[in-house]
Amino acid sequence: MKAFIAALALAFAAHAAEQTLNLKVEGWHSKGDAYKTEQAVRSVKGVQSASADPATKQLSVTYDDAAASPAAIQKAISEAGYTSHR
Repeated sequence: MKAFIAALALAFAAHAAEQTLNLKVEGWHSKGDAYKTEQAVRSVKGVQSASADPATKQLSVTYDDAAASPAAIQKAISEAGYTSHR
């Protein structure tokens, strides 16, 4: 049984892939807003990094698609008080 679980875990891990999501964020009025958004997104399980550019209002997120999803990332942005679009 342990061998089966290990094989299943390995198979699941083989399907996980690092993805990058680039979003346009509305509602930023300062660098503090961008920082708040980065922190909110980084709290999503599976997110590896989040980098905001306040000048262009762009957010780039790298995440493990087996643990996080674009919907979960956008939900965190919304809960922080901002709107995001692909």
